[in-house]
Amino acid sequence: MIQTTQLIYSDKKQSYEGVIAYDDSQKGKRPVVLVSHTWMGQSQFEEDKAKELAKLGYLAFAIDVFGQGRRAKNAEEAETLMNEMLEDRQELLNRILLAMETIKKNEMADAKNVGAIGFCFGGKCVLDLARSGINMKGVVCFHGIFDPPGIEHEGDILAKILVLHGWEDPMAFPKDIVSLGYELTERNASWEIDVFGHTGHAFTNPNANDPDGGMQFNPLANDRSWQRMTHFLEEVFE
Repeated sequence: MIQTTQLIYSDKKQSYEGVIAYDDSQKGKRPVVLVSHTWMGQSQFEEDKAKELAKLGYLAFAIDVFGQGRRAKNAEEAETLMNEMLEDRQELLNRILLAMETIKKNEMADAKNVGAIGFCFGGKCVLDLARSGINMKGVVCFHGIFDPPGIEHEGDILAKILVLHGWEDPMAFPKDIVSLGYELTERNASWEIDVFGHTGHAFTNPNANDPDGGMQFNPLANDRSWQRMTHFLEEVFE
């Protein structure tokens, strides 16, 4: 049976509250997959994704980078919370790394097999994680944002990267897709970008319904992207 547990963890500044999901019928250690949240903050959306990952045999951790109790109720609050993080991408990276190191200490965690997935703002987060050069298996970015963090990282990108994106996404245009490809190539990353036609931003979110703003749920892209992620994780954790 799939179980979920809240996990509160802290740095010197504040506490964070994430959710762990796992299959309690499974024995022993298992690969870890972080789930990085949208600009709204850690929510039921990410928890549900963590549960689906747990069904696949992973120890999933829906992380929190905004801080315990800091969740957006609307787009205006979400923009404020997100912009606080974007002003200091090193601090954002530190919070993702804190979540990773925290879950690796869990008794169910196979600490040598760690990956991450992220949605929208969370896609930016997992790309930043890979860009840091940390030794991890792979990251998956769903309809993310691609701008580099402005941090001078040295060396190759070690994590394999899968980007799943909508061609009509107004948050990252086709030219941005190409720029990301050049960036990852220059860092010797193993990367793949899958682009879905007639697809905008937030295509995995059933509540997204703003076609004029370029944000709308796309059931086909949603299903195909999850299948592609599933195969990618099987490959990197082989």
